[in-house]
Amino acid sequence: MWVTGPSTADRRAAAYALAERLLAGQHRVEVLDRLNDHDTNPERIGLMAEVLARNGIVAIVPCAEEGVTEVRERHTATGTRYVEVCASGPECAETADTVHGLLTGRG
Repeated sequence: MWVTGPSTADRRAAAYALAERLLAGQHRVEVLDRLNDHDTNPERIGLMAEVLARNGIVAIVPCAEEGVTEVRERHTATGTRYVEVCASGPECAETADTVHGLLTGRG
C-alpha cells in the first residue's frame, strides 16, 4: 500500500496508524519508510514491497507521488496486489476505515 499526499508528516502518520490497526487485527505488516534511507528510489522500495506482499505481508510505503506510476505498473504486471491512498489534502477522499476495509477485505 502506497500512502501519498502533499504532507510528509501526514503520510508517515497515516502509514504508522494504519500499521498499528492492522497489527491489532493480527495481520503481518511492514512500514517501508523511505525517509530513513534517502538513497532509496521508488522502484527499489516497490520491489521490496512486492516481495513482502507476495509473502503475505502488508507493505505500507509513505511516499511522495514520484515513481508511483512505475511501481503500480510493475505490481500489475506481476499480479501483486497494489493499493494507493492519499493521506491529506482536498484531493484525498479515502478514510482510515475505507483503507482498512480494502486491505482486510471487509470493505
